[in-house]
Amino acid sequence: MTKTFRIGFVLFLAFVFLLGCHKHRGPKRAEPVELLGVEELYQKGESLVKKHRTQTARKYFEQITLREDAGEYKEKAEVAIADSYFAEKNVDAYAEAISRYQAFLAFHAMHPLAPYCQYKTGLCYFREIDRPDRDVSPAKNAKEIFKRLIENYPNSEYVADAKEKLNEVNNILAAHEIYVGDFYLKNSHPKAAKARYELVINEYPDYWNIPLVYFRIAEAALMDKNFDEAKTYLDKVIKSAPDSHRAKEASKLLESVEKKEVKEQKIERKKLESPLKEKQYTNEGPKEKKKRWWMFWRR
Repeated sequence: MTKTFRIGFVLFLAFVFLLGCHKHRGPKRAEPVELLGVEELYQKGESLVKKHRTQTARKYFEQITLREDAGEYKEKAEVAIADSYFAEKNVDAYAEAISRYQAFLAFHAMHPLAPYCQYKTGLCYFREIDRPDRDVSPAKNAKEIFKRLIENYPNSEYVADAKEKLNEVNNILAAHEIYVGDFYLKNSHPKAAKARYELVINEYPDYWNIPLVYFRIAEAALMDKNFDEAKTYLDKVIKSAPDSHRAKEASKLLESVEKKEVKEQKIERKKLESPLKEKQYTNEGPKEKKKRWWMFWRR
């Protein structure tokens, strides 16, 4: 092997070695990421919620709750996490949102965000309300929460809307009682039906269709043959909604009730005044009927 060949071979090996070292160098070290401030984290989270990316948004809010320098953003982030669940608009998410709003209220009852959390809790229940003929538990819960908001935070900006929502909830609860009362009335249980209708008048006096309730009580009283009460409530229908279809219906029924009452009174009077005609009695006992010769077959 010539000297020139050996030198060339050594240079070739050196080249290959250097090339291999270059290819197997470690991965390029990532550049350090700048730590985001709590305000920027909060803004990014809010932006993601608006884009319906609630799960990702919660990661930003959760980072804030773990930061020692979070300051006022710690409480804001806790509420924002609850809001992110509220934004998902489904039963499970509402349940989680309620849990988080209530947890916040338990620890921060006097915080500026407390009225907001109370209001949003009521909205969670309000959005779960179904028809009056279904389960009304969400409506009852919403009523309780909105009442608590109005009582505990009377000067809150959310009170006005809470009052409107409370009125809607009361109408739904009243409609539910009427629905149950109608069921009893349909199945000939006038006393049970009347109890439900009276509950509406006592508990929900601002119900939008009180004349209907008066009419139903009159029907129940009529079924129970309580004519005086029936007339009283039919008269209330006419006075409370004089130009309505219900008032015309009540007027016709009132005429019918009065005629029926007169008829019933005649029947009762006749029963009291009619003598017993089955047997005629004298001082000596029953008077036997005189038999004719052609009635020999009668004993």
